[in-house]
Amino acid sequence: MREFFLKSITVFLVVILSCRVYGQLSTGGIPPGFGPEPSRQSIGTVSFDPPNYAALRMEDDSLSFMGVPERMGVILPAGINTANAGTWTDTGIEERIWRVNFMVKNATGLALYFKDFEMAEGDRLFVYSEDRTHLIGAFTRLNNQNNMLFATEVVKGESIILEFVDSKNNDVESKFTISDILVAYTPMTFEISRSVDNSFGNETSIENQAENAIQNNRGQNAILGDSDECEVNVSCSEGDNWRDQINGVVRIMIRNGQAAYWCTGSIMNNTALDFTPYILTADHCASSGGRYATPEDLSQWVFYFRYDAVACNDDSPYGTRSLTGAVKLASSTPLGNDGSDFYLLRLNDAIPNSYSPYFLGWNALNELSNSGVCLHHPAGDVKKISTYVDPLEFSQWGDTPETHLMVRWAETPNGHGVTEGGSSGAPLFNASRLIMGQLTGGESDCTNLTGGDYFGRIFFSWDKNGNHDSLRLKPWLDPINSGLRVLNGSYNTKVAIGQFVADQTVVPVGTYINYSDLSINNPLTWQWHFEGGNPSSSDRQNPGEVYYDKLGTYDVLLVVSNDWGEDSVLLENYIKVVPVVYPNPTRNNVIVLFGNSQEEHSIRIVNSMGQQIAAFKAPGSEGQFEFSFQNYPAGLYLVGIKAGDHEEYHKILYSPK
Repeated sequence: MREFFLKSITVFLVVILSCRVYGQLSTGGIPPGFGPEPSRQSIGTVSFDPPNYAALRMEDDSLSFMGVPERMGVILPAGINTANAGTWTDTGIEERIWRVNFMVKNATGLALYFKDFEMAEGDRLFVYSEDRTHLIGAFTRLNNQNNMLFATEVVKGESIILEFVDSKNNDVESKFTISDILVAYTPMTFEISRSVDNSFGNETSIENQAENAIQNNRGQNAILGDSDECEVNVSCSEGDNWRDQINGVVRIMIRNGQAAYWCTGSIMNNTALDFTPYILTADHCASSGGRYATPEDLSQWVFYFRYDAVACNDDSPYGTRSLTGAVKLASSTPLGNDGSDFYLLRLNDAIPNSYSPYFLGWNALNELSNSGVCLHHPAGDVKKISTYVDPLEFSQWGDTPETHLMVRWAETPNGHGVTEGGSSGAPLFNASRLIMGQLTGGESDCTNLTGGDYFGRIFFSWDKNGNHDSLRLKPWLDPINSGLRVLNGSYNTKVAIGQFVADQTVVPVGTYINYSDLSINNPLTWQWHFEGGNPSSSDRQNPGEVYYDKLGTYDVLLVVSNDWGEDSVLLENYIKVVPVVYPNPTRNNVIVLFGNSQEEHSIRIVNSMGQQIAAFKAPGSEGQFEFSFQNYPAGLYLVGIKAGDHEEYHKILYSPK
């Protein structure tokens, strides 16, 4: 028998668990720990003995030709909670903060697994790298789910910080335990999300700082493009005729016991045209080391949508959209290698319309194709495209004939796409842009460009692996029993699409803002979340007035749904609340209103020549600060006001007469 290999690869990015309705949803924002001292006070550290990396790599090398997934990390038990580790800081006002630093020497990245995870209204949880260049969160009650499990993606580096912001206004307290920590020890791509420079006087916006950090990390810190060099990004011209289909292919982060893997999957259309979130991948993606993924494991699988490169020659991912959790519906098990190696899941959550999901069409006829492509995530990398121009051949993986299709890849203008570990489960399309099968494995790689790859046939998976519904695709992809064997793909044009507008977005502290729902396709439910606002949430279509009494820049999230699905729109840094400075012009004194902010404020006065002529420290407990211009000449001045990571400048005309 040929020495084929399965096209899956271990990942050590932690799976991110979803909430019941919204999937893996982050509400954004900046943690208090990104502010200046003394907010960056000493943080309790939990250190773990590093695994024997050399022994792990040696073991990985010994298994690399045995058709098993390639491991990229290990999971260590933790058992950490707010009562037995970390540092509490009481701000003395509306919230208190718990921080803990996790450290494993020489790790590529770390991630956290949670149990008993239940966040209360208004509480927030962030995770970020010690150098504060990689931030994820905020995670909130939107991430609660029935099994009370949660997990984060990998955050770069050997040291990461968990920051929990506990609102004192809650009748119910949040609870969670970090049950395990995931230690990545091989190179991987990190998508750096936000970075903030907190130096006083830096007028660069947080948004621009974050973008600069992303660009810097692309060129210096992030390890990008872990797949082989011959692969072709879908952003290249080869993908131009496949843009819809590209939106239907997902990257899957799979957990199986104490290991994790990369695979590729397809969003599948069905004859009821009800846009049920079916995902097709390979059966062997759920099996490793003699262990089959359990329902609990499946609840921690993470599905990434539109994880594509920003450009043809740039492997930087331009966005992250994910959902977590699924249930198995059917697979080729128990036939194993003698079947068509298919695995069909249903996501726990509808796919938000903002993810632009394309529900892929399929061909279950007993036929071949003369040309087409495969869309896949080799080595968990950004999406790639491999092209074939020679006719497919009937083949097999085990002893049963014609369970598979064999393909050989062709050179194209921007490379010679093949498949690799992580491509497992990827769809093979015919010239009509319909799926013919999903990838099992093969011989192709960048050193063997003409090696054949093998795809389990939709034709065989339809009804030939067995008679039970759990062994066939037909009951799920043809739920109305139409008898169709060919179905085109489609976007979900019936789902509610979230849109809204505020009557003002830059407001003085102590202002009410009105929000108006502009959503289309007749939503039936609305869930608003107002960072920094009062109320902080609403389930009304038009929530009325929201009061902002604290300086800062805040996100607004709206989730809408109807019978066809749901959509969410998150406008980051949408609302900016600034101090009130009056009177202007002034004859003598100036009053600065801070609102409901108990932080100490830094105030400085700059003259028209750009020279700082005075600086003050103003306690926030009084809500305002007054100072005089009487010792300065008449003229135009800038008053700089800073609290935490927020700084605002105001022009003041001093005219004593």
